[in-house]
Amino acid sequence: MTDHYDPTGGVARGDQPGGENQGQGGSQGGYPLGDAGGVGNVGNIGNMSTYTGQDYTQSTTPQPYPESLSQAYELPTVPSEPYTLPATPPQPYQGRPSQPYAGQFGQQQVAPPPFYNEQTVFTQPPVPATKSRWLMRLLIVAGVILVLGSIGVGGAVYFINQYKAPGMAALQFCNQLKEQKYDAAYGMLSSGLAAKYSSTSFRAGVTALDTAEGKVVGCQQATGSSTYQYSLGASAATVTAQISRAIQGNLTGSLHLKNQKGSWKIDGIDASLLGASIGALQTSGAFCSAMQSQDYATAYTLLDSAQQKLISKDDFVASGKLHDQIDGAVTKCALAKVPQGNTNQVTRLTINLSRATLGDRAGDVTLKLEGSAWKIDATDTALNGTDLRPLVVGLQYCALISAGKYSDAYGLVSSGYRKLVSQDQFVANYSSYFGATLKWTCGTPEFKTYTVANTTASVVVPMTTAIPALGDAAATTNRFEMLFVLENNAWKIEDIVIPR
Repeated sequence: MTDHYDPTGGVARGDQPGGENQGQGGSQGGYPLGDAGGVGNVGNIGNMSTYTGQDYTQSTTPQPYPESLSQAYELPTVPSEPYTLPATPPQPYQGRPSQPYAGQFGQQQVAPPPFYNEQTVFTQPPVPATKSRWLMRLLIVAGVILVLGSIGVGGAVYFINQYKAPGMAALQFCNQLKEQKYDAAYGMLSSGLAAKYSSTSFRAGVTALDTAEGKVVGCQQATGSSTYQYSLGASAATVTAQISRAIQGNLTGSLHLKNQKGSWKIDGIDASLLGASIGALQTSGAFCSAMQSQDYATAYTLLDSAQQKLISKDDFVASGKLHDQIDGAVTKCALAKVPQGNTNQVTRLTINLSRATLGDRAGDVTLKLEGSAWKIDATDTALNGTDLRPLVVGLQYCALISAGKYSDAYGLVSSGYRKLVSQDQFVANYSSYFGATLKWTCGTPEFKTYTVANTTASVVVPMTTAIPALGDAAATTNRFEMLFVLENNAWKIEDIVIPR
């Protein structure tokens, strides 16, 4: 492949938030359809102590969960036996030593408490690291419970559904392609994307993909990190999906979604997911349609700027008409295959093109995104039909001698011809005959006689020689065969002879 398009036929040049679970028991992967995992057991936070009246001992009997709120707030039972003092009386507070204090009346009294800045500071012993971690977990679990309790079960389900919504929309779109519900799939496009493609061109594009790549047989979210990108409450999301086709196999790419009026819509489709950009398919389809209807002026508008610099619109239209006469009109133009490696900027498609005389040809067409529109950038020479460049040189030659520009016409002959005939001899032979001024004109080439083989070509052209001074009776028309040769990638006229 390939050369730039030459209508003459020559070489012109996740995160996976949906499956992520909290605690134990959740399922991994997939669209965010997995059940939320249950919160793991927190376990005992140390062993709580119970005061017995003698000292602190560890309780070995687990306390049952209260069966009711009244049970949870039930007051403790008063012991039946009276409380007795311990055998050893408690020791007095050993803080700041007492000093005699002279009161107002000279009585010795107990010293007052010290000022706050002199008080002894009591601190709790450090909690072991293991207990700290368990305490943190307990607080987190308690926070989750409080949040769920505050929004209620219905609220929790609502937020889960909201989070899953973009993924569900992506899955629905893919399944509609799988079921070949193309109109329903088109209805899921955002207003911006739908403005780029008509429903007819969308249907034509995805139908062509089903033919070239095989029908969609599977849809799923792609594996790996960052395959589901969405923040709750955001208006945009990206889902990396995988479409499996009967012929092409697995194709992976992103679906870009947008929330419009509360509904998630497809706002962008990576070319790698479908195999080719919908825009590129639309342009190639429009080009094929224009060629089949012989609307070459419209086909020219689908060429990119680089191609339009190589050939004018008039020449392109003229070339199209020549191809119809030499190769026959286009009877079929359709997508045959989607080569791998297409991107959102460049797409290559294999096209089958049939002409009434030339028959079936297959070749690649390369399209590029130019601005916001997809354009034809290059085509295989096989699709261009018969190489018309020698014929174009012959037509130019005829136009020059008909205008009496014999020196310019001499510039189109080959180096071999120049070795035999000088420019002055050439001009003299065409200008006059025994002193009488000549007038040359060419008729329409006999296109059925036009042949091209590697570096040589030929065509029969009717040429009329007249002597204007003698009137119409002095005009003679003969069939001449123009012979061409390829020199330094340029076609030249080798000779003009009477055909055998």
